[in-house]
Amino acid sequence: MEPFTLNADSTPATPRTRPSWVRDRIVRFDRKLDPQKRKLKWARMSQSPSVFFRQTGHLFWADFARSPLLDNFGGGKKTRLWINGDALIDHFTSLTDTSGRLVLDLAHFDGCVIADYQFDLFRLGVSLALNAMENRQNPKAVYRMVLEYARAYWREVKSCRWYENVRFSPWDEEQSSGSIRHFLAGIRKTRGYLQMLELWTKAGKAGLRFKTSGNGAELGVFPKEGAKKLEKALLWYAGDLKPWPGPKPRVFEVTDLALSSNDAMGSYWALVRVKEEGENPYRILELRREGEPHSWDFLPKKARRKTRDLCGDNQALRAELGCRALARSQDPWLGRLELKDGDYLVREKSPFEASLPGPMVDEGAAIQLGAILARAHCRAKDSFAKSAFEAIKADKKAFRKQVAEIALAYSAQVEADYQSFRSREQD
Repeated sequence: MEPFTLNADSTPATPRTRPSWVRDRIVRFDRKLDPQKRKLKWARMSQSPSVFFRQTGHLFWADFARSPLLDNFGGGKKTRLWINGDALIDHFTSLTDTSGRLVLDLAHFDGCVIADYQFDLFRLGVSLALNAMENRQNPKAVYRMVLEYARAYWREVKSCRWYENVRFSPWDEEQSSGSIRHFLAGIRKTRGYLQMLELWTKAGKAGLRFKTSGNGAELGVFPKEGAKKLEKALLWYAGDLKPWPGPKPRVFEVTDLALSSNDAMGSYWALVRVKEEGENPYRILELRREGEPHSWDFLPKKARRKTRDLCGDNQALRAELGCRALARSQDPWLGRLELKDGDYLVREKSPFEASLPGPMVDEGAAIQLGAILARAHCRAKDSFAKSAFEAIKADKKAFRKQVAEIALAYSAQVEADYQSFRSREQD
């Protein structure tokens, strides 16, 4: 299959064999999944084009990894950096920073790799277009929204170019506006530590235990035969944390473990006590098994080699390095552990963690997401702001136009791929 390109009228240049190619790629990518998990994943993929796009990032990378469109405003060493690799609307979440301030920032770093910044820019643009179409916005309004998103990205890169501290500024309730400010205000009123514990835990004989139903996470009971090994691995993980994120004296007691039954890759949850007494003694940790990202088989050789030089074949280390490069608010409990079935990334679940709902993403929100993404990229590499500024400044209008045209054309392609996949599933 040839790299994704546009026709003269900005429509996708799609070969007739694409439907069968899409089906073959999906089957090949999911071949190692447990049959039941694969069935559940494909059922989710049939829900909407946005969900299909989220679950088939490998198609996006197959289409864009060698696309000549990357060369117009980058594509070289200077614009190569740690990227999210799977920038989507619902990967921007609310959380609190180290000062307790509620912010909106990039999260979900499973797809992080070293590659050109435009992969994130294109993928988020397509996500914005698909979401807008599903919320019944007309194509002209969608095109204008993505144009403004690209303009905001450029403006924030320019700000970071001249004022280095901008990249570290929080996107908090004071900085945000419109629907995002409304979203953060709602999170502030409805979320918190006690609300999280009430939703996720229940009282047991020796303290709090996980609820295995009614919390929305579909937790399963962790098998007793594996509990001791996992608890031991968690103690090793805790011993490697520097500096220690909890109060002194150091306390780290695993009080309960649970399975995540709705995750195709496999993840666990650990409820740990980090204080003997006092307020907020518990933390909920997610242990997520990291596999090869959707981009792995399609990355340009230099990008893949650079990523591998830093993390080897340890996929949890890859995700951790990407998170530390891109995230403004570092999770003090971020770490890794190794189990028999793979490498796991460990992170704390924030009491204020929530994804930005699709219906709230209007033009104003798209502009702010573009700025947040630009700040993350500028944090990831000190020289990036200058390099991206130089790559874009010669023709800013063409830059915005390319991002908008790709977003609309590829969202139409995703819609066609989704319909062909869904029709075959129903046969």
